[in-house]
Amino acid sequence: MGREKIYEKDFGYTLLKPVVDWNVKHSYRKIEVRGKENIPTDGAVIIAPNHCNTLMDALVILRAHKEHTVFGARADIFNKPLLAKIMTFLRILPMVRQRDGLRNVLKNHETQETIVETLENKVLFCMYPEGRHRPAHSLQVLGKGVFRAALAANARFGDKMPVYIVPTGIEYGDYFRYRSTSLVTFGKPINVTEFIKEHNVENEVMLIEPLRKELASRMSELITYIKDDDQLHEKWALTKILSVARGNEYGNFCKGLHESMMANREIVAEIEKVCENDPEGMKDLLESVGKFEKKRRKKGMSIYSFSKKNTVARIIGKAFAALVGLPYYIFSAIISLPMWITYYLLKSKIRDRAFHNTVGFGVKLALGIILFIIYTILAFCLLAWPYALAISLLTIPSYSYFFDYNEGIRRFISDIKVRSDKKIRGFFKDILKGFDKVK
Repeated sequence: MGREKIYEKDFGYTLLKPVVDWNVKHSYRKIEVRGKENIPTDGAVIIAPNHCNTLMDALVILRAHKEHTVFGARADIFNKPLLAKIMTFLRILPMVRQRDGLRNVLKNHETQETIVETLENKVLFCMYPEGRHRPAHSLQVLGKGVFRAALAANARFGDKMPVYIVPTGIEYGDYFRYRSTSLVTFGKPINVTEFIKEHNVENEVMLIEPLRKELASRMSELITYIKDDDQLHEKWALTKILSVARGNEYGNFCKGLHESMMANREIVAEIEKVCENDPEGMKDLLESVGKFEKKRRKKGMSIYSFSKKNTVARIIGKAFAALVGLPYYIFSAIISLPMWITYYLLKSKIRDRAFHNTVGFGVKLALGIILFIIYTILAFCLLAWPYALAISLLTIPSYSYFFDYNEGIRRFISDIKVRSDKKIRGFFKDILKGFDKVK
C-alpha cells in the first residue's frame, strides 16, 4: 500500500533508497560528510544547503544521513504529469518562485501547508534558499521561502517543539566531471523559535531579514566562499593556482576534502585582503589569471599538472600504472559500453554543464542493474561458475573505473604537455610572483 502523505514511509521508496545511495557513493571517487551531530533531534528541522550542482545536490544530502527527508524543487519541473508523479514518489514538492508569475505563486499556500505538516511530524525538509543552481564558489541572494516555511511552522507548533534551520555546505572537487569528489558539511543550527523570542517583533519582514543574514553568514562558512562580484571566477582560478603551488591539491587522495577546503578558504581570505589593500594591482593580476586559464584550457592542461610534484619520475610512475590498469580498462570499456555511450550522447545534448554529473548518475542507476543481471546470467550460462562469478564481480565497478582511467590518462597527458611547455610554466610562475608583489 502506497503512502497517502508525502512524508510517510513508502515500501517502494524504502527499497530504492539504498540502491540510490550506493550509486551516489560510486558517482564520486571520494565522499566526506561532516557535522551530522549538528542535526537536532528534539524539533522540526529544515536543511538549507547551497545549490551548485542540480539534482546531485539533493542526492548527496539524502545519502549524508539516514533520516527521512522531503525536498523542495522548482515548480516548472512538475509541468508534465508523468514527471510530477516521479517527483512526488521521490518526496519532492513543487516550489513556485516569483518569476513564475503571481497566479502560480498563490499555489505555494498548499505547498506551505504540506511543508508545515511534514515538519510537525518531525520529518526533515530540505530547501535550497538560493532558489536556483549555479556552479560557483559563492552564494546567490537567499530567497524568503525557507524563512516563511520556518516561521509558519513555528506559528503552528513552536510552543510545543522548536523549529530549526540547519545551514549546510556542499563542495565539489569539480562541478562538471563525473567521478569527482563531494563534501557535505552540516553547520550549527539556527533555533528559529528562540530567534523569534529574542527579536520580539510581529512583522514577518523584520524577522526574515535578520534570519537571512544569519543563515547566509553560516552557510558561507561551510564552503570555499568567494564574494559574488565580477571577478569571482578569476579569484577562484587564482585560489587553485596558489593551492597547487602550496601543495594543497584539492580533491586528491593525499588530503582530506575538509582539510583541503579549509586551506582554500585561507587562500581566499588572502586574496580578498589584497583586493581591499591594492584593488588596481589585483585587477591587473586577475586579468592575467583569466588569460592563463584560457590558455591552459585551450591546451588541455590540468591545473594540477603545474604542481611541483609533476616530475619526470612521477610521469613514468603514471605511465606504469596506466599500463598495469590497461587490461581491466579494456574490459570495463567493453562491459560498460552501453552506459558510457548513453552518457556521452545525452551529455552532448545538454547545454547546462552542471547537469553532466546528474546524467552520469542517472545512466548508472538506470542501466547498471539491468546490465549486471544480463551479464551475470550470460556468464553463468556460458562459463564455469568460478569464472562466471569473477566476471560478475568485475562488472560492478567497471563504469566507475572507465571514467577514473580516462581521467588518469587525461592528467598523464596534461603532465607531459606542461613539462614540455616552458612558456606556460613561466606564465604560471609569473602569476605567483605577481601575487607576492601585490601582497
